[in-house]
Amino acid sequence: MKQFAYLMMLIFLFFTLSVLSCKNSVSSSTQKINSVQNIDDFNITLIKTNKGPGSVEIGDFNKDGLKDLAYATEDRSVAILLGDGKGKFSPANGSPFFCNQYPNDIAIADINKDGIPDLAIANTEVSMLTVLLGNGKGQFQQALQSPFKVHSKPHTHGVAIADFNSDGNLDLATDNWAHDQVLIIFGDGKGNFSNETFYKVGKRPYQRLRSADVNKDGKPDLITTNLEGNNSTVLLGDGDGKFIEAQGSPFAAGDAPFGLAIGDINGDRNDDLLIADSPTITAESKGNDGLWILIGYGKGNFKTMKGSPFKTGKSPSRLAVGDLNNNGINDVVVTNYNDKSISIFYMTKTGIDKIQTIKVGNRPDGIAIGDLNGDGKNDITLTNYDDNTLMILFHK
Repeated sequence: MKQFAYLMMLIFLFFTLSVLSCKNSVSSSTQKINSVQNIDDFNITLIKTNKGPGSVEIGDFNKDGLKDLAYATEDRSVAILLGDGKGKFSPANGSPFFCNQYPNDIAIADINKDGIPDLAIANTEVSMLTVLLGNGKGQFQQALQSPFKVHSKPHTHGVAIADFNSDGNLDLATDNWAHDQVLIIFGDGKGNFSNETFYKVGKRPYQRLRSADVNKDGKPDLITTNLEGNNSTVLLGDGDGKFIEAQGSPFAAGDAPFGLAIGDINGDRNDDLLIADSPTITAESKGNDGLWILIGYGKGNFKTMKGSPFKTGKSPSRLAVGDLNNNGINDVVVTNYNDKSISIFYMTKTGIDKIQTIKVGNRPDGIAIGDLNGDGKNDITLTNYDDNTLMILFHK
């Protein structure tokens, strides 16, 4: 009987310690992450597009206060869809607009300081950037000297816009991956760009560099994913057009880091880095596909979230950040280029709550998040490259 009582006491202590351990565990590596595969939360609208839609972005291009869409296509153009604020979209007069060969990445900003959003585009397969100036009615035309030839080898992939030298004019940044660099061309505030400057980053900066103020000093910084370096470089801007690498940079970022998005995904008001690891999207890379998360601490320093990389579909490509369940914390959506799906990561202050997989079209590529029908809930828009469609997932 004594042995039996002793055994029962050991079982009780083990059970108690196990419960306490679970209650005190907050790291994403030990959290149970629920996985669901349904579209019950969304109503889907499908829009036919021009050939080979890629990058898609959200903006107000006709100054009516409603959200519109811009998407790049394989036929050397950018198409503009004007929204009615209720979830319906129609092509702007004259759309699509010519933007040179293989538009791969779109950035939106008021480049010529007329109060109207303009577009900057990275043209892949060629070494140039295109600038399209908006007229406030949904139409665009190339800036006088556009396209701007840059010394990017073998060609440009991504584009970022910011005022890197604090002269009040917006500048452009792109990649120069053959030389493991980023390059900046400075703007004059009228839609013209010149004077290239180069900065060293990791090995083969690829898709896609982005800009944000990650150390909260009021000056724009640059971040790259380095495909062959398996890391991410953080360049801190000094406001004079010069950069220094952040302490600890480059930061480990998994296998073949590809796509990049920046946003606060744990509610601490510091920017985090969301990276699509995608060795299956390039022939020469090896490793595991997935979402790699670098948590920011507001000083330009980052730490890998435990559990990275988190499972996605095959060949994750682009990412978008936004609050999809109205809990005040931004979530992450990833397009899985070779899997006919997107992965939605619902975030909390302590990590990932659940991962939702939604089947979409063939080769989903561009992705963006915004309230497209004015109901106060963020929606998802994406492009299906092989199907020539744009899909909108309206939150119910």
